[in-house]
Amino acid sequence: MKPLAQITRWILLAALWLGGAALAKAQPYGFINYPQNQIYQPEGRSMGQFFGALRELETGRKRKVNIVHIGDSHIQADHFSGRLRQLLQDYPKFGNGGRGFLFPYTAANTNNPDNYSVTYTGIWEGAKSIKKSVYSRWGLAAVNAITRDPRSTITINPNRHDSVVYGITKVKIFYPVFDKSSFNVSLVVNPRDLVSSYLSREGFIEYEFSRPQDRITLQFSRSDYRQNQFILQGISLENEDAGIVYSAVGINGAEVNTYFRCEDFERHLRALKPDLVVVSLGTNDAHGHFDSELFKSNCRFMVSQVRRAAPKASVLFTTPGDDYLYGRHNANIPQARARLYEVADELGTGIWDFFEVMGGPKSINSWVGSSLAHTDRVHLSIRGYRLQGELFFDALMLGYKRYVDSKRQ
Repeated sequence: MKPLAQITRWILLAALWLGGAALAKAQPYGFINYPQNQIYQPEGRSMGQFFGALRELETGRKRKVNIVHIGDSHIQADHFSGRLRQLLQDYPKFGNGGRGFLFPYTAANTNNPDNYSVTYTGIWEGAKSIKKSVYSRWGLAAVNAITRDPRSTITINPNRHDSVVYGITKVKIFYPVFDKSSFNVSLVVNPRDLVSSYLSREGFIEYEFSRPQDRITLQFSRSDYRQNQFILQGISLENEDAGIVYSAVGINGAEVNTYFRCEDFERHLRALKPDLVVVSLGTNDAHGHFDSELFKSNCRFMVSQVRRAAPKASVLFTTPGDDYLYGRHNANIPQARARLYEVADELGTGIWDFFEVMGGPKSINSWVGSSLAHTDRVHLSIRGYRLQGELFFDALMLGYKRYVDSKRQ
């Protein structure tokens, strides 16, 4: 028998597909604006590519649907994006297509999501693109883990929870592949399990296995006197199963322009072949001195970066949630929200308006009062982020249902 929480979840989803009003009555939080929990799609490109890919996956004409979620501290911890990943991969019509791109934050001396473990030997240091005084060759993750000891190792286990099993049959290790100062990298694996390796100009080396692995360990070696370091930009854990691949990357304190310092951002995004790119940024942009026109310009440039790397992918912004600045309601958030709608209308991106869904101005107080947000009135609690993921899932599924219905007419 399914756990009660899961049964309740499918009841709520069924209610959503029958109508938003039914879902609103089923949920316990009176301050959440359930009727607004939908994807805004202006005329133009919007979400058709992604919903079409989901339909092809559901009908067996496509084996993988790739989602890449980019953000700040709200995403780094992976409670919001992790809950959405779980719901999409557990949904019978879609399935689990692999863990996808992740970063070993522990090795960079910052907080790691709790749904995969990172252990290492040797000395590692982090380099974050949010620090203007620091330079490194960053990629999609906007943070690097660096070691100068060729005897170092790093192990990633994506199977910390029994509820989800990620078999690994292919690994992409992202690093500056043509940097002559870089150590050689390989995997600690039974040689009989290793089928092939491939060095890509897109900035990664790929290893493929004959049978699934439950974790991977990177090891290094030096074959030239010029090799003195290894800059790890990220890792993609993949399999051969059909389903959703949900990659999420975020860095604490990130603004939109944080990712503009990442030289290999587009190269790595292209390698992941996304059908949907979700951008959850703006909270940090809207803190302190806020230039709303600069924010809009930066969001437009972010869209251009994504579309250069993945011309056919749908792009979806999530608005920042309501929060406090200097002890009072942050009036910059509604401005950021308005600029995002302008970008969506001009460039044909989707919008999930979390600010409106969570209840609008000063709704963060209700979230704090219901233990859904921290008392800093900026970050949600784990429970709150999971609810955010569930709300986003409902909005996506409502949009998908409308897409499918429109194709049947």
